[in-house]
Amino acid sequence: MVHSYSKGYRAERSLVHMLSKMGYMAIRAPRSGRIGLDSPDVIAAKDGRLLVIECKSRMSAFTIPAEQLAELEAWITKAKAVAYVGCKIHRKGWKFLRYEDVFANKGHVGKKFIEEKGIPIEAL
Repeated sequence: MVHSYSKGYRAERSLVHMLSKMGYMAIRAPRSGRIGLDSPDVIAAKDGRLLVIECKSRMSAFTIPAEQLAELEAWITKAKAVAYVGCKIHRKGWKFLRYEDVFANKGHVGKKFIEEKGIPIEAL
């Protein structure tokens, strides 16, 4: 079971290090979604701005479950966080989708959607 999560763990860990190098205080929320609380994969803060990121490392289209979208919404509402879905694209790096865009698209994320709506890490 541990092996199946290793790709996601490595992606989340690398994102935390990238954000840290950009001046963010960043942590990975281990076993997010499994503790019964609303917890995104990565939480980062800089200059009073709080980011919460649900990370995905996939080579094909996927759908963010409604429960995960609701968890991000809770962070937006309760903590005034800015929420993103971070997509690690093989050999291309990270692209980030605004929560509002993913929600409007009913959680569906595909290559074209990422190309149209995705922003680079520097724009966070």
